[in-house]
Amino acid sequence: MTRIRIRVLVTVLVLLLAHSVFAGGRPEGPTATPTAATEEFSWRRFEGDRIHFLANNNPIGQLLQRYAPEFTALTGINVEVSLYAEQQYRQRLETTFQARSDEVDVFMSLVSREGSLYDQAGWYADLKPFVDNPAVTSPDYDFADFGQGVIDAGTLRDRLTGIPVNIEGPVLYYRADVLEACGIPVPGTLAELRQAAERVKTCRPDMIPFASRGLAPAVPYTFSNFLHNMGGQYVDAQGRSSLSSDASVRAIELYAELLRDFGPPGVINYSFPQLTAVNSNGQAVMTFQSSNEFGKIMEVAERANDTRIKVLPAGPAGSVPVVIGWQLSMSPNSRKQEQAWYFLQWATSRAMQVKLGLDGLAPPRTSVWESQEFTAWLDEVAVRREWAEALSILSETGSSVLAPQIILQPESRQIIGEAVGSVILGEATARQAAARADQLINDLIQRSERLQ
Repeated sequence: MTRIRIRVLVTVLVLLLAHSVFAGGRPEGPTATPTAATEEFSWRRFEGDRIHFLANNNPIGQLLQRYAPEFTALTGINVEVSLYAEQQYRQRLETTFQARSDEVDVFMSLVSREGSLYDQAGWYADLKPFVDNPAVTSPDYDFADFGQGVIDAGTLRDRLTGIPVNIEGPVLYYRADVLEACGIPVPGTLAELRQAAERVKTCRPDMIPFASRGLAPAVPYTFSNFLHNMGGQYVDAQGRSSLSSDASVRAIELYAELLRDFGPPGVINYSFPQLTAVNSNGQAVMTFQSSNEFGKIMEVAERANDTRIKVLPAGPAGSVPVVIGWQLSMSPNSRKQEQAWYFLQWATSRAMQVKLGLDGLAPPRTSVWESQEFTAWLDEVAVRREWAEALSILSETGSSVLAPQIILQPESRQIIGEAVGSVILGEATARQAAARADQLINDLIQRSERLQ
């Protein structure tokens, strides 16, 4: 597993490059005074206390909610876990921060998306004082197991904003049995992907040839791989939005055409829950969606036998997949920061990372990839090994650039998603949608520059 280990470290270096170029200033928030370092560590130090974990309702949040009773059994700390759909989750989190409420102690964060914005707003507690304090950090935590690259990826302006909990990216899930029955070769290029979708539509009109994200704020996660592979980019050498370039327009056209002509009804509202549903029930022949959903899809026994996984086929510019990673962070307004740190270190410990890995979450700890438990699990079923190999390729060659790298990146992602959606719905041509998006994003770029 040495090869995978090296690639995992490359992943986080990519993440670092993606967010460090636009990190801005931030106001100082409250700081914690950890337990004196002379005291001995004890998991039961805060027995009887309660903390609140606000989480995205994705596999990470769902699994941590499932295993939270184990944390309570270990520490005596009760955990209230609140799960929300991704848009509602961020709205709830940001409302809490803006009110300076101490309601939330631990939360999930995607540094490649909101890292610079949250850092500038002072919405991350610095975790380094906790990591460095042996009185509140278990002696077997082994922080160095993440590697310096992982630590740097979550560090903004010399402050450790979170601990990584996974590695992920969109991959192509495909029904190998259906393609074989229809005499369709596994696509090796984006052009062949489109041809395969067309042939599936004829051969199996009762099935969904291709599915991916259509919901506006979720679109960049999957669309960006098409953009990179087609040779497009979000920003040109002059720092201006570049969706109107010929390569970018072709990427929009292809992605929109695949979903409009070969996607499921209502695809404009699709994000990962809907994609997982059509994957799990076997309706979709090809689905381009998150590697994080692997575990849930494989809960259906038939999928382990008929589904295969690979990275998105190459385009004219080759293969540049998307790779990102979630982290667990602590609210600077929490009045229970040490208790929150106990939850953070438990959730990102080697033991929990092995457990989450066996549930289909790719671990950021290098030792897990080399562990006997994880490698044995991968070798049990062929598609698990394909999943791991796809993640290894993502780590080696991927990019976490899913939008212009600006402070107001969340807004830019919404604009990109709406532009693609307008083409899916037939409301605009790809070039018209791109021109409008360029205007709006250039305004955001100027606003972001003023905020720095």
